[in-house]
Amino acid sequence: MARLFSKDYHVQSATWYFNQAIIVLSDGDLEYWRSVDENGLSHLRFFPTPEVKRHFSEHVDVVYDPSQEQIVAHNCSECGDSPSCRHYLSVLRYAYHHLSTDILDTPAVETNLKEDLRMSEDWAAILAEASLEIEGLYNPKMPTVRFYYSRFAQIDIPQLIKHIQGSGQEVEYDKDVYQRNIQAFSNPRLSFLEWLYANRAAQSTKYGYISLNKSFLSLVFDRLGLCGDFVRIKETGDPLQIHHKPYPLSLRIEPVGKNSYVMRPVIVDEISTWAVGYPTWLLLQNQAYPVWLPLTDEKIRQLMDNQLILSLKDLVYYRTVVYHELRRHDIYLDFDEQIQLPYIVDEEPRISLELKKMGEMVIMEGWLRYPAGEEVPLSVTRFNSSLVRSDFQKDDESGNGWFYLAPAVFERTQELMSRFPQADRSRVEEFSQIAFEGDTAIMDLRQKLVKMDDADWDVLVSEELSELFIQKIVLNVEISATRNEEIDWFTYDVRYSYRDFSFTHEELRKFFQSGQDYLHTQEGRTLFISNPEIFHEMEHIISRSEAYKDSVYRARMSELPYLHKLLKDRPAIRMMQDSWLNQMAIDLQRRSLEVVTPLPINLQSVLRGYQKAGVAWLQMLQHYGLNGILADEMGLGKTIQALSVLMNTPEGKTSLLICPKTLLYNWVAEIAKFHTNISYLVLEGGKDIRTQMLKQPNVKLLLVPYSLVLNDLALLSHIQFHYIVLDEAQNIKNVSAQRTAAIKKLKSEHRMALSGTPVENNLTELWSIYDFLMPGYLYSLKKFRNIFMLAEDEAQAQQRLHRMVAPFMLRRIKKDVLLELPDKQEQISWCKLGTVQEKAYLQVLEMVNKQLFPAGKSGAINYIHILSALTKLRQICNHPHLVNPDIKAVPETSTKLEQLLELVQDSLASGHKILVFSQFVTMLEIIRKSFDQIGLDYSYLDGKTKNRMAVVQEFETNPEKRVFLISLKTGGTGLNLTSADTVILYDPWWNPMGENQAIDRVHRIGQTKKVQVFRLISKGTVEEKILALQQNKLAMFDAVVSGGQQLLSNLTGEQLKELFTY
Repeated sequence: MARLFSKDYHVQSATWYFNQAIIVLSDGDLEYWRSVDENGLSHLRFFPTPEVKRHFSEHVDVVYDPSQEQIVAHNCSECGDSPSCRHYLSVLRYAYHHLSTDILDTPAVETNLKEDLRMSEDWAAILAEASLEIEGLYNPKMPTVRFYYSRFAQIDIPQLIKHIQGSGQEVEYDKDVYQRNIQAFSNPRLSFLEWLYANRAAQSTKYGYISLNKSFLSLVFDRLGLCGDFVRIKETGDPLQIHHKPYPLSLRIEPVGKNSYVMRPVIVDEISTWAVGYPTWLLLQNQAYPVWLPLTDEKIRQLMDNQLILSLKDLVYYRTVVYHELRRHDIYLDFDEQIQLPYIVDEEPRISLELKKMGEMVIMEGWLRYPAGEEVPLSVTRFNSSLVRSDFQKDDESGNGWFYLAPAVFERTQELMSRFPQADRSRVEEFSQIAFEGDTAIMDLRQKLVKMDDADWDVLVSEELSELFIQKIVLNVEISATRNEEIDWFTYDVRYSYRDFSFTHEELRKFFQSGQDYLHTQEGRTLFISNPEIFHEMEHIISRSEAYKDSVYRARMSELPYLHKLLKDRPAIRMMQDSWLNQMAIDLQRRSLEVVTPLPINLQSVLRGYQKAGVAWLQMLQHYGLNGILADEMGLGKTIQALSVLMNTPEGKTSLLICPKTLLYNWVAEIAKFHTNISYLVLEGGKDIRTQMLKQPNVKLLLVPYSLVLNDLALLSHIQFHYIVLDEAQNIKNVSAQRTAAIKKLKSEHRMALSGTPVENNLTELWSIYDFLMPGYLYSLKKFRNIFMLAEDEAQAQQRLHRMVAPFMLRRIKKDVLLELPDKQEQISWCKLGTVQEKAYLQVLEMVNKQLFPAGKSGAINYIHILSALTKLRQICNHPHLVNPDIKAVPETSTKLEQLLELVQDSLASGHKILVFSQFVTMLEIIRKSFDQIGLDYSYLDGKTKNRMAVVQEFETNPEKRVFLISLKTGGTGLNLTSADTVILYDPWWNPMGENQAIDRVHRIGQTKKVQVFRLISKGTVEEKILALQQNKLAMFDAVVSGGQQLLSNLTGEQLKELFTY
């Protein structure tokens, strides 16, 4: 029979203090109870009998490890965990002399004391309901507000704050409990409590509150902004809600007597109170809003009390300086119509410098020129005041008024003076001039003027100095355009000018082709053109036009939208156009005709606002003989928008819709659901049947799969269609495919492309779609590549391409138009390669490095072999059986498959409905077998599946079908699967748009639940590197399509080698 705690007793009894410290206890003086935790450790609490209690602590807890025969922790109710605690040492002696290890073999209560949660359950329950209560907000007579913390029950808030600060040790409390549960409070809440306690005006332990002077109130709202629902208003019980968006405040100045005015806030809501600061906070019942008033605290108090009184001179200051600061924060200042303000100019001026000859000197005279024509001497800036009263010149007339000088004016003036430190400034005050005398000073002036940025200055050279100084000019372009007698064309001419200079396009073309830096005029002037890009933009337009007559050019109407967009981007270009072209510009800008064709009543109630706008845009393009891409994100209803246009196909005419075979009956279902008046025919069956159908397609809409266009080209090419619509238009991305060429040979009056991803891998895909819509608009393929894909300035090329394609592309994304659509949360679920996978993976890497990247050798890269090797690596990440059939196709040999099964089972247990996508059908087969083995019911869809719509319909309507295995290529587009709310992408694709299409099967119109997306990625493998490459494609897509590819052949040798690292 072994003695209890013998190891620990022998260690402690050998110390010098042991015998002096212990309390000698007899057998039976201590009682105990015991439990066993989840790790097999024994927890014993020793407590004295009533007779001994006055000599002993209330209890001593001991945690004992039977396997090591050693105490791992102890805690005394009086002494804590001190190793020299006399009560703990007494327990050791008592156990050694009176207890044996046999007590550890007796039955004991089993417990689980894990602490994986941030807080204990009792604190969690309290904090779920608890909040501070603020009192006194509505009472203007109270100088303080009180924060009551009684709702936190046994959580002593002041003691918690002291614990955080390391103070308050004089009071006995359970430090371990507070330390364990500090994480229950978010950092902003802890920070607020500490700040509140540090700035308290008073504290009442009896009534449980901390008071704070109201001068701190604005800081209270500032700090509570990150705390969530942490404070309630005691008087009403309502939560104090802190808004981050500023309150829409307006201010108004009104007369209140002779030459006396008051500024008041214009607020329709009733203000409960306000807190002055920056921002100032307005409390409307329980709603607190910030207002960024740029006034002093004293002025804000006067404003809120309707006591901000102004004089007539003050009005000028408030109309200019204060007005501009208020507008910076979206606060509008209005003046009563009875107020007569003096002459005020508050727009930003340009600095104009005039060079004149005065004897042997060159004089530089400075002016501030305002947009409306007022000219003020630059010398007014010497007073360093943002508001000055000055005489001015305007159109040969003079006047006097107040002028606002923005900070930028002073900065530019100081910069100007710093450029010429040696200049004579004696004439500044009287004439606003500085003088340069002597060859050195004048040459220095000449050189520095050329280098000055024309964006900040206008430099005018008098005629007598024109041969000495280079005149820097900014080209302005005026285009005069009229509609041509041929309806699809317009004519235009181009003139360039700058003040008294004017040029033709041919003159400037000769100059730029010469390669010279300066343009020499016949009058002997030397000019430097500071914005040559304006000429190059016009050269681009003219290169796409035809010479008409006498410097007049002719271009197709499809060029006009690009020109209109250029006008917005380049203010130096102005355009005068006839009424028809002007109306076209207006319609293109608003993306609809002035009078929109009304939709049928049944569609008026069905179509959403953005869908009606899409229909109006398509009708506008049709009106002007233009074609376009409806590029809305997946799930926004492109089908119904297209059908709303096609339903207006004139009698006796037929429109053609080409789509993937899998989507044919999606269109049929949509027609039946919304458009009962559209007669249609699905082209299917044998050759003879299809031939018979096409002889007399007496319907409004003919539906044809992409796969049949080439076969039936001879028949289809004889028909003049009203519309040809390509659904999933990225199907013609392969420009060299026979099917693509066949589709482009078909004839129609109008064309339309539907695609949520008009660019998937590279820009030639976009070219191909536009080549279908408007042949030649984006040049030949060779020229397109040279201009946009091989350009030295990639950003400029993408900007120009965007400017060309944007007028003919309408793209909306869900987060902008479907405000009611639930959130979509995406996360990566990382896997680590299993032993078998890792061995197979390393074998492929070794082979690649030996055969494809041999050391010390360089040569042509074999992309076919590289792609094959990368595919093998990706398959190994999925399951090594895909590359080695000798490896069993079971979960144990693939950590990713094990993780999938666990993820699916957890999601099902939580009530979710799941889509699982993979690119590899063979992988789906392995997953099927694993599902079968665990008895999981599921739906399945790949390229070989027949009756696809029936399979989809069953999954959507049958609550027992809760998992759908889908091939990414087959089910990534066109399907509506909103009954699911979870998407698992088993393997990453090179093209992120393909993945997004799969996700959009679920996250689309009709979804009511939050969507969860999991990407299974093997850590450190090629899959992780694919994620990085995806970002390049998304950036390119955004640059060109959204206002914005990398194939393997675009990667450098080093980047390719990086893919084969582990």
